[in-house]
Amino acid sequence: MDFDKYIIKKGKTDLLSSLNALDKKLLQKKKKKFGVDNLKEMRDYIIDFFEVCLDMSKDDYFTRMYFKKIIDNENTMFMSAYQEDIESLWVFVYENKDHLSYYIADEIKKIIKKKLNI
Repeated sequence: MDFDKYIIKKGKTDLLSSLNALDKKLLQKKKKKFGVDNLKEMRDYIIDFFEVCLDMSKDDYFTRMYFKKIIDNENTMFMSAYQEDIESLWVFVYENKDHLSYYIADEIKKIIKKKLNI
């Protein structure tokens, strides 16, 4: 995966701030893809879509293991997130000293912990 266009400078970890940190050209493509006009609508779309996806698979053992693993490896040098999660803007990649790390937006992490009891 070409992480370059997804790498942000880590600041606040809420979804809106994280979206604001992305490349503007990438944001324009994502707005068009998601059918939204601004970042607040994009944030709401991402959260709603994530909840639907998680609700459909929350009883699956491997889904639970996956989300536990990405939460456990957040901000480390281990890239446990799938490319699709980064492209879906649920997970954000940043430079952490001499390696790439990722974090999960606060709202998404809250949904994971609540629905999966992690």
